[in-house]
Order: sequence, then C-alpha cells, then structure tokens
Amino acid sequence: MASDTPFKTKGGQAMDRRDFIKKTCGTCAAISLGTLLSSTLLDSCKTASVGVYKTTATGNLITVPLSSFAAAEFKLVRIQGYGYDIGIIKNQSDYTALLLMCTHAGQALTKTGSGYFCPMHGSRFSETGAVLKGPATDPLQHLKIKKDATNLIVALDPDYFMS
Repeated sequence: MASDTPFKTKGGQAMDRRDFIKKTCGTCAAISLGTLLSSTLLDSCKTASVGVYKTTATGNLITVPLSSFAAAEFKLVRIQGYGYDIGIIKNQSDYTALLLMCTHAGQALTKTGSGYFCPMHGSRFSETGAVLKGPATDPLQHLKIKKDATNLIVALDPDYFMS
C-alpha cells in the first residue's frame, strides 16, 4: 500500500492524496459542466449560413427572383427600411413566406440551423413557424405569395389582397 506522505506542488505547498483527488475531481467536474453549458447555451446563438437577398419594397410588395433559390431551400429577405426580415422556404415548387417577428414581444428573430430564435426572451420557432419554446404562444405570421414565371411577389401586409 502506498504511503500517504504529502508531496510538494510547484509552489512548494504540501499536498496529500486526498487533496489531490478532491482538486482533480473538482477541476474535471467544472470543465465538464462548462462544456455542457457552453454547447447548450451557444446553440441558441448559432446562426445558420444562409443567403441574404436585399431588396426594397414597392408599396406593400417585395419581389424576389426565383433564380435566387437555385442552390438554396431558404432565403432570408432583408428589406430596406423595414424592421423585420422575411424568411422564404422553398419546398419543391411550393414557397412559404414568414414574417420573422416574435409573436410574443415583436422582436426581430435570428435564423438558426433548425429554425428561428428570439434573442429577447428565448422563444424558438420551427422552420415552418410553429412555436417550439415559449414564452411565445402563437406561430409566426405567414405572408401571401404570388408566383409568376420569374419572381415571387410577397405581400408585407397580411390583409393585402393580391389579384
């Protein structure tokens, strides 16, 4: 059996086996907890690498070329002078447009790898706009889309009637 005689640390202080085990176990636990927390907390800060299409509104409408979806299933549309981005999802030949505004407090949302995140209170939404985590209780607002041969035309006002 090994002796319990203390050994000297770099600083010249004596340390026995029990102190050594306590300190190394505490250090390992702190590192593990830090890794776990950082991966969980930072996941909400991850933004997806998405293409941003910048445009201006003409009245209540924006136009997004279909060609901008050639290599992407999602397009973030940033409108000059408008407080919120629009997320447009391509599903085969069908398109969905979402107003990226939190339904809880009106905060602009951030695109993440798996949906949208509200930095104000932590609400999370799926890629289709469904609430995944509160405090928001209502899904994201879907905007009306009209498709022609070369463009998507999106109405920014949900009550706008497009003929």
